Amino acid sequence: MKRFEHQWQDFKWVDCEAPGQEDLVKLAEEFSLPLQTVTTCLDPEHLPKAEFFEKSLFVILRHQDPEAKPKAGTMQELTTKLVFFMGEDFVLTIHRIPLPCVSNKKDKASFEKMTQIGLVKSLFLQTLKSFDAPLDELDAKTDVIEQRVFTLKRRSILREGYMIKRKISSYRKVFKFTADILNKIPTEIEISLRDLAQVKEPLEKHIFYADDIQEEISGLLNLHLSLMSQKTNEASYRTNEVMRVLTVFSIFFLPLNFIAGVYGMNFENMPELRTHNGYFVTLAVMALVVLAITIWIYKKGWLKKDEL
Repeated sequence: MKRFEHQWQDFKWVDCEAPGQEDLVKLAEEFSLPLQTVTTCLDPEHLPKAEFFEKSLFVILRHQDPEAKPKAGTMQELTTKLVFFMGEDFVLTIHRIPLPCVSNKKDKASFEKMTQIGLVKSLFLQTLKSFDAPLDELDAKTDVIEQRVFTLKRRSILREGYMIKRKISSYRKVFKFTADILNKIPTEIEISLRDLAQVKEPLEKHIFYADDIQEEISGLLNLHLSLMSQKTNEASYRTNEVMRVLTVFSIFFLPLNFIAGVYGMNFENMPELRTHNGYFVTLAVMALVVLAITIWIYKKGWLKKDEL
């Protein structure tokens, strides 16, 4: 475990990075904190939440994981935990991996005059700021998918769009529970409206931004599916048109083939073969058959082209 301490005039900040189970037990004893809460505070499944004990405040935040993989999609894969314990004269922060917001504050601790609320507020704001780049990246990817949808470049749209939707859903969950924390804290501890507003403002922007991306990517995926369905319907329609033309032609040629087949038989006793004008009479009968079929098809409306 890496431990950092800095004492200000009225409170002490202790930061613990990658503590083991034994370290957590010692921290619970040192700061008189509930043992079960401290030993389970780094459980990766925890959502952002706040709990109040007799003399301390317990807060779990989710920070963008600097080591998150590109294909990460769940809240546990995209974010890591930053835990606060805030007592009368101390602030204890616990996390598994190095976090930029904590590192920056450590570097400046010796030069800054800080209050408990000011320290916690600063870490809150920097935690929220860690989501700026991921949201911008998702927004840029959404714009790329929008261009590909309208240019009908179908490759990987559904897979990439689903990944964006999965990630933004995880972020929305984090922002929603973080907002619940900010609504809950003022009911238990004294905090100025100005400090609260300074934290709520970027969070509300993130919530709006995430909702906008979620709505846009959902609309693009639905539009993509609709366009692909339309292209499939158009292809099916063109196939049906070809089949209709072939069917109409077959209607004409079936009776003509029958007549030609009858008079093409090589039997010796066929009186019509000796008819002087039999050839012309047969052609006339064929023409009448074609005319009759044409009138019948026209009345049926089979010659009209359906509109899409």
